[in-house]
Amino acid sequence: MANPFESSSADRLAGPCSPAERACDYVISHVKAVSGRLSYQGPRVPPLACRSSAPLLRFMAEQRLYRVSTSVARALVAWGDGFPAVLLASVPLPDYVLELQAQGRRCVSLLPHGVSPSPHSDALAFALHDLCHLDKFVDPSHHLGQVGFFASLHSSSKRTAWGRFEGEFDETFRRDWHHVGADMNGSAVFLFAALKMKLKMAVRRAVSRHPPSHGPLTPVETRAYEGALDHLLGLAR
Repeated sequence: MANPFESSSADRLAGPCSPAERACDYVISHVKAVSGRLSYQGPRVPPLACRSSAPLLRFMAEQRLYRVSTSVARALVAWGDGFPAVLLASVPLPDYVLELQAQGRRCVSLLPHGVSPSPHSDALAFALHDLCHLDKFVDPSHHLGQVGFFASLHSSSKRTAWGRFEGEFDETFRRDWHHVGADMNGSAVFLFAALKMKLKMAVRRAVSRHPPSHGPLTPVETRAYEGALDHLLGLAR
């Protein structure tokens, strides 16, 4: 195969191609379409370690593209080296992303023309966002902790009692905990702290008629939050 960057998409994907290679082609094609002459930024120094011999994956490991971060390249290389990511052509529901992460996997959406990339500016931005999340999820320092956190959150949310717990709060809390479960990655400590903060704000909105947007909880809010946190932790057991 010729230099993947210089080849057409049809040439790059000639023959059997893995999902990770398709994702590489998608990124290359969209960067070229958006950035033109600026697309190719030269060799990556040092190159990323890459076990695959596939030209597309070697290219992403060894070369740089305009506004494609090292995080994105690491995610593609990890995927090509065997990490169990799931390729989608649609925007997944938060419950599905949480379920995948509870299983130790994560999805990457390569949206076709006509599918809204909201809240991102375009399909490339959506894909790069997903790949950055994949890179954080793959991180060996935090991967097992994340899987444990997401598995606990997923199993808790499937309990019958979760509906009663969630029903004590507003729709914003439902969106917030889904955001933690599907659109945040990092250490388990960070994720749990984020979930607790979302719960604190939900309690404040439930307790106070005109809740402030920041600042410490009042004594009344603190007592209500402690009860809600105990309820949440009980669901996780």
